[in-house]
Amino acid sequence: MLIRATLWLVAAAWAVASTCALAEEAPVLTPALTADKAKEFLTAAGLQTCEVSELDSMVTRVSGAVASLSLGVAVDCATYDPSNPTVVNVHQFADAEARDAMVASLQSLQFRALRAYGDVWAIDNYVLVLLGPQRAQVEAMIKAEYRRRHPEAN
Repeated sequence: MLIRATLWLVAAAWAVASTCALAEEAPVLTPALTADKAKEFLTAAGLQTCEVSELDSMVTRVSGAVASLSLGVAVDCATYDPSNPTVVNVHQFADAEARDAMVASLQSLQFRALRAYGDVWAIDNYVLVLLGPQRAQVEAMIKAEYRRRHPEAN
């Protein structure tokens, strides 16, 4: 849990690495973010969810998110390293303004030297922040599953 909280705090600095907006128009409102729905999506993408925690409600209130989860993922949880995890932080927003404000705040951070450690992108009414050693592979798998579900996004 401490690693997860620390990772989220550092995520703000790391997440500035690259912004890839798959859906630039107003977010599509979807049902409330839950651990079960997130796990189902990640499983369909070919990932296992090795750890799940809700982010501190203070973080959620500050960012304007209506829900936030932190998920430790791997292709196989037998290879998951909790001391150096690959993490997907998912933040759900009620509107495009709040979603875009979070992305902008991540992009404007002063910790530019840490950009190589994370990725962030807006997709529908979510902001996803990826951290960890397998984030590029995880990002490709998540994007492929999103595009499979939303062929109009291609």
